[in-house]
Amino acid sequence: MSDIHLPEVIPPVPSVPCEGDALRTLTLGDMAGLALALPKEGVENARSPLRKPAFATLAEEGGPAVRTVFLRGMEAGSRRLTAFTDARSRKVAELERDPRAALLFYDPLSDIQVRLTGRSAIHRTGELVGRAWESAAPSSRRAYLVTAPPGSPSAAPVSGLPEDVEGIIPPLERLEEGRLNFALLEFIFEEADVVVLSRTGHRRARIRFSADAARGAWLVP
Repeated sequence: MSDIHLPEVIPPVPSVPCEGDALRTLTLGDMAGLALALPKEGVENARSPLRKPAFATLAEEGGPAVRTVFLRGMEAGSRRLTAFTDARSRKVAELERDPRAALLFYDPLSDIQVRLTGRSAIHRTGELVGRAWESAAPSSRRAYLVTAPPGSPSAAPVSGLPEDVEGIIPPLERLEEGRLNFALLEFIFEEADVVVLSRTGHRRARIRFSADAARGAWLVP
């Protein structure tokens, strides 16, 4: 692998597929920039499909478990991404048993895929979690009033919400009762697998991050 310089300013995600000179001149530094650009776009643009990457963990029986998460924050320097989660959910138990995880992003406009691998932690209390809860919209907070853990069996289709909050956004005092079920999921990625899809020949690279540097290598797509 070769040492590469991370961009001082994270570039925007391309609005069209990389073709021609844009494809031929791609460097490992550019690929590292894309690894940071896709999650940044997801955090900053609520309408982007990058806001909702697939999040993979290891299930109790050892197989993969994948679901969609909503990105809430990113600290590029520490490669830290955050999402909200129900503390009773299966993924929380999976991560507390084995913190290894992966996030998969795909942008249909640029035809770029980024797979980030790293380790996660679950935070239930503390100032960081308090700020996250306060930042959540009332509609998001209502989800934590669900009476049974996510994934619990049900005899019929249900929202899981108590009858008094079904179909409405209750007062903040009522929403506060869901705070005990709220947790902050923290994901710090250590490696990125970046694939740029192109009609004339794809490009793929692996980027490994350290505290203040990165190393990259080209891969066969």
